[in-house]
Amino acid sequence: MTIYVRCVTCLLWSALCLLFAVPTLAAEVAPPPSTDPAGCWAGTWCSSTNGHHGPIQMRLCLLEGDCYRAHFRGRYMGIVPFQYCVQLSVTGQTPDGKTLLSGQSNLPLFGNFCCSAEASDCQFTASYTSSKDQGQFSMTRK
Repeated sequence: MTIYVRCVTCLLWSALCLLFAVPTLAAEVAPPPSTDPAGCWAGTWCSSTNGHHGPIQMRLCLLEGDCYRAHFRGRYMGIVPFQYCVQLSVTGQTPDGKTLLSGQSNLPLFGNFCCSAEASDCQFTASYTSSKDQGQFSMTRK
């Protein structure tokens, strides 16, 4: 009888643990709300100055309020890796709910880098300018 009580107790305890653990795990892996541009993005960049293009990835993290840190990683000419960070601030919202962002940073070899972006729940497009280049990014959520 004692073994039977222990087994039933153990099964009930396991069931309760699973019952309360599942919502917690689901909350941890849930994507950010559609109005929040934070997250991982991947796509391509293209220079309108010289036609160079390549893959690019971005991790956008909320710093506080309406300020985000964008960490870009990509490749130039298919083999030369690059990465840099830019602080982007929310500047508004379009009538169809897209978030508008802009920011600038001083990048070695490129000088002052300015970026204006538009983010929906699944698409991130941006225009960039610097003293030596200008172009566009086009990314989707990873």
